[in-house]
Amino acid sequence: MKLSELKRVVDRHNLMERDDPEVVIAIKLPYSTVGGSPTVKVKTMWMGFDWDHGKFIIIPEEDLTPSDRDFAKQMKEMQDRAGWADYENRNLKAEIKQLKKKLTSKGTASYTDVVSDGGMDPRN
Repeated sequence: MKLSELKRVVDRHNLMERDDPEVVIAIKLPYSTVGGSPTVKVKTMWMGFDWDHGKFIIIPEEDLTPSDRDFAKQMKEMQDRAGWADYENRNLKAEIKQLKKKLTSKGTASYTDVVSDGGMDPRN
């Protein structure tokens, strides 16, 4: 993007004097989020000189580094595994509830006798 394009975008929004929106940089996180877009605030900006001549440089309040694609992939896989584990956990809890109901309705053994040691209680 050229600085003239940035100026056109800002001018197009016809900001009133009372409007003073925060200037932020959108960032991509390697995991899903809920709510507003993840951003980093802008600390300052200036026109480049010397080797940076011809650049308009924006400095964020937090350091940004190029993303490591392998790290992003690992985070995504970890998030997927955690979601699957949560799903399995809910299903297992429902199954335990059903088994507890069956055991208590038949009256053959108490729930704690069977579940506490996986059915290995010497009292049975």
